[in-house]
Amino acid sequence: MTPGNTRAASPQFQRPLQLSSIDAVVFDLDGTLAHSNPDFPAMRAALRLASGADILAHVQSLPASEQARALDIVHHFELEAAANASWIDGAAELLNWLHAEGLPIAVLTRNMREAASHTLSRLGLEVDVLLTREDAPPKPDPGGLLQIASRWQLEPARLLYVGDYLFDLQTAQRAGSPSALYCPAELPPFASMADVLVPCYFGLIEAFSASRRG
Repeated sequence: MTPGNTRAASPQFQRPLQLSSIDAVVFDLDGTLAHSNPDFPAMRAALRLASGADILAHVQSLPASEQARALDIVHHFELEAAANASWIDGAAELLNWLHAEGLPIAVLTRNMREAASHTLSRLGLEVDVLLTREDAPPKPDPGGLLQIASRWQLEPARLLYVGDYLFDLQTAQRAGSPSALYCPAELPPFASMADVLVPCYFGLIEAFSASRRG
C-alpha cells in the first residue's frame, strides 16, 4: 500500500490490459491531473451555446469576423481556470512514481498552450511532451496521441491514455491505445468505453507496482 493511503481504491479493469506492457503514459490535463477545468456553463452562456455543445467546434464553425471575439471569451475562461489550478489527489504521486520508473510522460489537452503551460508552471508539473490544440487537431481526433507515439517510437498500444471525459476515451480508441478513465465519483454514461476505471490514483500506483514486480 502507498504510505498514508491504506484505503486506496483499486482500478477496475473492464477489458484485458497488462500494465506491465505499458511503456509510456499520456494524460489529459484539466480534471485529470489538475483541478483546472474552466467554468464551461458560464463559457457556453457567454458564447450563447446550449448545454453540452462542443465549444471548440462552435468557434471553428464561426465566420472569421466572429472567431476573434469568441476566442477571446474562451481564452479568458481558460486563463482564469489555470490561475487557480490545484493538484488532483494522488496525481503528483503518480507522476513521481512514473518518473522514478523511467516511463515517459506526456500531456495531451484541448486547452490552449498559454493556459496549459501556466497550469503546469503553477503546479511545478514537469512532463516530457506537452501537446495542446495549437500543436495537434483537438480531441477526439487521435492525431495528437499518434504524434506522441511516433515521437517516442512506440506502438500506440504501448501508450496508456488517462483522461476524465468522453473525448479522451474516443481519442484513445481511435488511436489504438488503451484508455483509463479517472472517475473518483459516480460513473458517467460513457464509462464503459474505458479499458480501466481509476477511482483513485494511489490505487493505480499500487496496480502498476504489482505489475512491475510480477
